[in-house]
Formats: sequence, structure tokens, C-alpha cells
Amino acid sequence: MVKLCVIDRTDGADDPRIGQLESRCRLQRILPDQLPEILPDTEVAFVRAGYWKEIDRLLDLAPGLRWVHVTMAGVEHLMTEKLAASEVVLTNSQGVLDAAIADFTVAAVLMWSKGLVRSAYDTRQRRADYREPLGNEELTALIIGAGGIGTACARALKHIGVPMVAGVRRSSRPLDPVFGEALQFADLPEVIGGYSVVVAALPATAETTGMLNAALLDALAPKSVFVNVGRGVTADNVALARAMHARPEAAAILDVTDPEPLPADHPLWDCPNVVISPHMSGDTTDRHAKFTDLFLENLCSYEAGQGLLNRIDLASGYGADPRH
Repeated sequence: MVKLCVIDRTDGADDPRIGQLESRCRLQRILPDQLPEILPDTEVAFVRAGYWKEIDRLLDLAPGLRWVHVTMAGVEHLMTEKLAASEVVLTNSQGVLDAAIADFTVAAVLMWSKGLVRSAYDTRQRRADYREPLGNEELTALIIGAGGIGTACARALKHIGVPMVAGVRRSSRPLDPVFGEALQFADLPEVIGGYSVVVAALPATAETTGMLNAALLDALAPKSVFVNVGRGVTADNVALARAMHARPEAAAILDVTDPEPLPADHPLWDCPNVVISPHMSGDTTDRHAKFTDLFLENLCSYEAGQGLLNRIDLASGYGADPRH
């Protein structure tokens, strides 16, 4: 019988299927602040708590731990030396929110191309100036960070009729065929200005922090939309504010910023062509059930002694399964 501890959410979001695991597991449920109560011989931890980061403390309190599954895609904050030195398997929830984030990205693009960013601003100014929206077939898109989320965004953009989507990926893995062109990061300064849609879907790593710098953002096309659904630290947000002020016919739709939330005096707040959402592009109301679906699938594999989905390579911090 698997010795399972569920580190629960503090918002009370529940799934009855977790309680039903008592019939096949020795089940313990605790909240994050109850971590000292975890049973030392726990072998599996299912972390439902959002933005949880106490991996080292968990390893100290549960020396019998063998597998940790988290309901997050980004695990850069969990990649500690203690975890890397252990034999604990870490799996994440990469892929669960990809479709929702892609839908958000399409909505962001259409807000700009159909003139709704400008219309929302004009409404507050009691103005109604006529403009012609762009057709979807007129758009060209560049996805910076063509992993799982970026690929889902490319498919969604192609689905609405965007004829060409180019992709840039950090790893050496080939791009999904949905991308019409594969680019290198070194190509960006010369090519970024040729796209009307630029989507950033980068994780936060030492390599990507500040990657979207002032020089790149200043090279955006005068009529373009910049969408960030990756991590806020990947972009120079002060430079982005300057770029948006200089491009009244452009827009930036940001689900992530740095810091989060932005301070009241940050220049992005003063840009009429910037829309900021509170890091919630993938947070659909049914996401908790989908997180549980993935964990239960992995639990069956664990019980059968089989490989786990979304296993993280602790040396690199990336998924070891090339499908994800």
C-alpha cells in the first residue's frame, strides 16, 4: 500500500477522488503550514498547494520519500541542491494548462488586431474613432519559447487562420511541424521586427532571465502585439513600457510581470496600450480536476512500477519525456 501524503490547497478547493484513495493508499492530508506533521515514512507527496516551495524541508521531514508530484508547470524554484542529490523523483503538471493558455493568447492577439485594446481605452475617454481591424490571415506570428505552451499557442493561432507561425526553442529538440519556420535566439534582433504577433512563452532560468532585453523590444514592429504568457523575469518590463509609449499602434498583453504585482509607480501602468492580467491565463475553474487526473494516472503507473509522466530531469530542470 502506497504511503501517500497530500499537501492540500489553502483555498479549500477539493476533489472527492482524493479522499477515495484511502481504499488503496495510506492517506494523510495536511495543509502547507502543517508540514512538520508529515509521517516520516511517507513515500509519495502530492502537492496541491499553489506556489509551494518547501522541497528541502519536505526532504528532511520525510526521509522515506520517493516521489513528489506538484500541480505546477514551472519548477525552477524547486531545483535545489538537496533535491538534486537525492533519489526522489519530481514530476510536474506541464501540459495541463497549455490549451487554456493558448486560448488566452489568441484572445490577447485578437484584442489588438480587432482594435479592442484601443476601444477599451477610447471608451473611458468617451471617444469612438473608426478604425479597420486586421484580418487573421494578415498576421504573422513568432513564438519565443516553442515548448509545450508555445506549441499549443502556435496551433491555436493557426486554427484561427494565421498563415505562418515561426518558433524559437532553447533545447535541441526539433520543433513541432505546426511551426512553419525554426529560428535561433541569435536570429531575433534581425527578425523580430518582421512579425505582427510576438508571443513569449519562456520559463524562468538563468539563461532566459532578461533575454527579452531593451534592444529586442525596441526592434518590435510599430504595429504589433507582444504577449507574455511565460515568466515576467524574461522581459525588461521598463524597456517594454518605453517601447509601448513609442508605438501607439502596438500593444502588450501581459499575463506575467516582474515583480508580481507591479508597484504602483511602474511605468507599464501608464501605457494606454498595455493590458496586464494577474498571472491567471491558465487558471480555468476546472484545472484542479485536471491536475488530479494527471496525478491519478501517474499513481497507477507508480503502483505498477512503470515510468511516470512529466518526470523532471533534476540536472537540467526540464522534462525528461520528449513528449512534454
